Amino acid sequence: MKYLNYAESCLEIEQVSIEHITQDHPTPFYCYSKKVLIENISDFFESVKILDPKVCYSLKANSNISLLKLLSSYGTGADVVSEGEFRKAMESGIKPSDIVFSGVGKTDEELTFAIKNNCFQINIESGSEILRVEKIANQMSKTQSIAIRLNPDVDSKTHEKITTGTKENKFGIPLHEALQIFKDKNKYKNVDLNGIAVHIGSDIKTLKPFLKTLKILKDFCEKIRSLGIELNTIDLGGGLSPHEREFDIKEFALATKKELGEFNAKFIFEPGRIISADAGILVTKIVSIKDSGAKKFIILDAGMNDLIRPALYDASHEILPIKESTKISKIPTEIVGPICESSDSFLKVDEFPDVSEGDYLVIMNAGAYGASMSSNYNIRPLAAELLIDKDRVKIIRKKQSFDELFHNEKEISN
Repeated sequence: MKYLNYAESCLEIEQVSIEHITQDHPTPFYCYSKKVLIENISDFFESVKILDPKVCYSLKANSNISLLKLLSSYGTGADVVSEGEFRKAMESGIKPSDIVFSGVGKTDEELTFAIKNNCFQINIESGSEILRVEKIANQMSKTQSIAIRLNPDVDSKTHEKITTGTKENKFGIPLHEALQIFKDKNKYKNVDLNGIAVHIGSDIKTLKPFLKTLKILKDFCEKIRSLGIELNTIDLGGGLSPHEREFDIKEFALATKKELGEFNAKFIFEPGRIISADAGILVTKIVSIKDSGAKKFIILDAGMNDLIRPALYDASHEILPIKESTKISKIPTEIVGPICESSDSFLKVDEFPDVSEGDYLVIMNAGAYGASMSSNYNIRPLAAELLIDKDRVKIIRKKQSFDELFHNEKEISN
């Protein structure tokens, strides 16, 4: 992670000692670097500027309002998948005219909310969803812009649980069905069918699946044009891996311009993890260390309820002690959380720096799908979130109290 370095043998994030932060904030807690977030969003805009796209940050990666305000100040809109995310985007100052509403299971209530608030574009996942949007928009005497999310049947060669572009996945509409929807475009009076969308998966490290998808989109766009329809938007989704990616984003942008530039549509990108992942860390304390004989267990006060990615889809996060150590324990080690599940495991290594109970560790690259996927499992309060700006620490979400956790379950008097 940029701006996370050992200074005098102790980890600092930007200009703040993590050890100093632990004195005022009980673990576990999330820390985000403002500088990394700014660099990441600025670099992304620079990489795709040849396309002059609409960049809609994906709230599911991290929806903290303070972070959304920061990103929107640099020109991002929002990609949302629920009414809650839509509301949070607006709460952070993002205009509905800069919000794309995606998601495979939007309810009538959610669609009503989006249409009422003049959503820029609803990405449609089925033929029946169009009919529901048409009915709701008609009842409001409105016309809603929509795009058809295509399922290009492209394997993104990522983890099976974050692959979204094959025919086995629940997402998108098969190409032949989508083409028929465009042929029937004039049947719909209260929807403006003027775009296509695609998203083939997350954490994609090679360019090949994107190139294959672009060629499929080009063929589809040519068929649409032959119907006399000119697309206003082409939403290319997200999925670019922030780590070990084998290509530059500029390569993707150039390939996009080459394949789809002739259609004069407004391109939309929905980056998420690539913007926030390496901006965040999860700070945790060692509760206990025990030797099972076969290996050593380092047990933390952070669990899978705080960071579920390793348990959910085998994600690997580097873990560092906040105090630099040259002494290495060459014993097979598993770093685990306190949750009563065997899947509550963060990392398995053959060796690890020599640490003791009470020491603090940092789980790296936790700025995406960390806090946003956290839960109260085992009745554990949600962790605090902190934003680091040079030498300043700002609380951007307080640690949840037990009173807050229990509040909605207490008996309410009539």
